[in-house]
Amino acid sequence: MTKEIEAFTAEIVDEATQYGLKDICEVCGVHAERVVEMVEAGIIQARGDKPTSWRFSAVSVMRSRRALRLQRDLEINAPGLAVTLELLDEVESLRAQVHSLTQQLEKLQR
Repeated sequence: MTKEIEAFTAEIVDEATQYGLKDICEVCGVHAERVVEMVEAGIIQARGDKPTSWRFSAVSVMRSRRALRLQRDLEINAPGLAVTLELLDEVESLRAQVHSLTQQLEKLQR
């Protein structure tokens, strides 16, 4: 009998840390043009007036990495990535709500 172990990856981030355009490019392994495209498509959010002064949160960095993985694996275009990520965020939120409600229900049934 073979047992399969599901692997997962976890990232620990400091939400207070801000990253510049150069930083996010290095972390994601992409050129600045690709990051600009993701900002323009609404995939990630940048603070600042122009790309040279943009600051990104750790959430934006993780989201950009997720978007690039989806694009690579599923060949989704930028607008499709924005919609896909919104839907995935909604699924995660709903799962968390279901988990919370399940715990509350279990407490009430005791």
